Parts: sequence; structure tokens; C-alpha cells
Amino acid sequence: MKNLLKSVIVLAGLSFPVVAPAAPYCAALASPDNLPKKYQKRGPFYSDADAGWIVSADQLKSGLKVSPEAVRLWQMIAAEFEKRGTELVVLAAPPRPLFVPEESSESLELKDAFDRSEMARNFSAYIAALNAAGILAPDLSVLAGGEAAGDYYFQRDTHWTPTGAALSAAHLRQSIDGTPAGETLQSVPFSESYQEKGSLSHVAEQACGTRPAPETVAAPVFAKAGSADTLLSDPVTGSRIALVGTSFSNRYQRDAYQVADALAHALDAEVENHAITGGGLVGSMSGFIQSKALETEQYEMVVWETPYTAPLTQVDGLRQVLGELHAQSATDFDAVQNGQVSDDWLSITHGFSPADHTGLQIIIPGQSTGTLIVELIDEDGEKTRIKLTKSDRADPALRTDSWGLAFGGLAPKRIERIKLRLLGEAAKDAQVRLFN
Repeated sequence: MKNLLKSVIVLAGLSFPVVAPAAPYCAALASPDNLPKKYQKRGPFYSDADAGWIVSADQLKSGLKVSPEAVRLWQMIAAEFEKRGTELVVLAAPPRPLFVPEESSESLELKDAFDRSEMARNFSAYIAALNAAGILAPDLSVLAGGEAAGDYYFQRDTHWTPTGAALSAAHLRQSIDGTPAGETLQSVPFSESYQEKGSLSHVAEQACGTRPAPETVAAPVFAKAGSADTLLSDPVTGSRIALVGTSFSNRYQRDAYQVADALAHALDAEVENHAITGGGLVGSMSGFIQSKALETEQYEMVVWETPYTAPLTQVDGLRQVLGELHAQSATDFDAVQNGQVSDDWLSITHGFSPADHTGLQIIIPGQSTGTLIVELIDEDGEKTRIKLTKSDRADPALRTDSWGLAFGGLAPKRIERIKLRLLGEAAKDAQVRLFN
């Protein structure tokens, strides 16, 4: 790996800044109240113009605590993929703050803003729980202590670099069959370069009036390229893998960081990229499921790329994904009640036991994007609230007006009432039904 790091630095002509006392890009970045409104919830932004780094406060919140409910849903989701002859694996991008060098962390005044050791432990525990639940996932946080740590993330953008993507794919291969990551990448020249303007540079420009310079980093050249085919394309032959994920794998409406290529090289397979930008945890996976590709295609593996900002600890998203998987194979539907759902609550009195049904489906004709809140109120008056989301970034051809959630793992108490709220929308007709 030392030779890899040297080749990355030499071939790209990179140099690393000497760390100096903190010199923020401007004082406004450190004050949420002085930031543009759309960035206030993400602030403050820790920055040092000399060190080159910008880190937002929202990146310091891990959200990595694993609940027993999440573990149960993982197992059920993995089982649904297995039924379809496909292995589900997770490529989870580790928290970016772990990759800020110690000396830069001090100049950014991050040292007191978060506990680096605790964040690393929490991420490793999250990955260990995924593996224990039967979903293979490499612990990519170990790279934060390695020789290539400085090349893994951009300094002024939230995403991994092409080198970070290549290292991640190589470590996935290592988790699968033990092939050392360095061996996987030893034949890959890092002889190209990639320039990133940077989302955090944009924040600095909006807050400070001046945009930091773009970053130029090394980019690998892979002999085996991942397929750019979409779900609507003709199938390819040979070993096939589907990449489902976020902007980490679909930046600027393309695979800017070569994640599919890195996976194709590391796993010696054809990789079809179905990631979407801005879809969060559910967006691209929902589109992938709704396309019926799992039923009609033969994928050896689905790689679910999930960044630190959208971990698989989000129970609502997991329950929606599982519900959509179940709904694809459901054959028995029981109508509950039709009504009009809107930004005001629709309350439906209907008694049933979650143990007798697989899930709940709500069909809202013409409503294929947005946020639907579902409340299940049991016999003791206790509420279970689930937020279902449909991204407007998904391919329109893969959107549906069917909203689903799975009951798996819910307490077996009898449900007496269902409440629905479609955030920010006028009244629309809705069909509500249970399925098995």
C-alpha cells in the first residue's frame, strides 16, 4: 500500500500543505446564524484555509447506534434478496471526520467538537453488526489510520475521491475472499487526474464571497470498466453485479469517482450502476426494487453503497425497503378503506394484528414523490410513526404511486387505527390495503 500511496502522489503531482495556526476562510462559516439559510442546519463549518479542510457540524453526528429492530430488518431484507438468488452486500463509506489528519483537526478546532475514538468505535460496531446479521460489509474506517488516509476524502467536498472509491472496492474484495487490497490494486496505474470544485467550497463561496480553489487528485485507470447500463437496458452476459447507492456513486449525474469501474476491477464482474444523487437511503433502492430487476434479471450480487450520512440504522427507510420487497411478491391484498390523504391527518379505524399480515400498502394515484407519514395506533393507544419517502431524483420510469411498509419486527399488539399524512400536499384519493 505504501507503493500505491507514493504512485498516487507522484503521478498526480500532489503536494500537502504545511499545517499552520487556524485561519478560517471567513468568520461567517463558524456562525450558523450568519450562514445562508439553507446551510444553517449544517453549521457551524469548521475550516482552515491554510490546512485546506472544511468540515460541517452535521458530519460530526454519527447516527450509527444499531437497534435490535434494525438488525431484524437487515436479516429480513437480506433474506428477500437471497430468495431471489442474489447476495446483498453493503459498501458503507466511513465518517469523513475520521480522515482529517490529527494536526489539521486541531487547527480546525475539531478536537473538542467530536470524539474521534468514539466515532470510530461506533462505526466499527455498526459494521460488525451488519456482518453478524449476515450482510457482508468491510470496515472501511480502518483506512483512516493507513498510509492512504489523506487521499480517501476530498478536503472541500463531502465525497470520497476516486482513490477512496478504489480502496473501498478493494477492501470489499478482501472481505469476500481474503485477497489483500494492495494486491487488488497493484496493477492499477493512478496516472489520470480528477478535479473537484467541491460542495463545501460552494458553501464557503456563499458565506465568504470567495470560492476556494478546486482540488486536483489522482484518478485510477482500470482495464475493466463497469457497465453504464441502466435497468432499462439490454442485459449483459457473465457475472453481474448491481450497484445501488447515492451521489458517492452518481456525482454530477455520472459515476464521477469511478465506483462501478473500481468494483468491476476488484470483483472481476460486469457492474450496472443504479445509484442516484439526492435519493438518500431509500431512493435508488426503491427504484431498483420497483423496476422488478430482482425478479427478471440474474444478479449475483447487489452492492448497496451507503454513506455515513445515510446509514442503515434508519429504521423507517429499512421498513420501507422491506415493504417494497414484500409487495413485489404479495398475492393476497385486503382492502382497508379508501379516503383522501393530505397535509392534514386522515384517520382510519380498522383493527388487525400485524402478525397476520406482511405489510401495509397505500396507493395514491399520481403521487410518486414526496413524504408520507404513517401512524399505527395499537390497542393501548401507543403510536408507531413511520416516515415513507419517494425521491424526485429517481428515474420517472421507475417511480410508482404505491407506498409500502413492512410489519416485520413490530410488537404483536393489535392495531386499532391507522393515520396518514402527506406532507405539504392537497387532498388526494388514496387506497389503503394490507398484504400477505
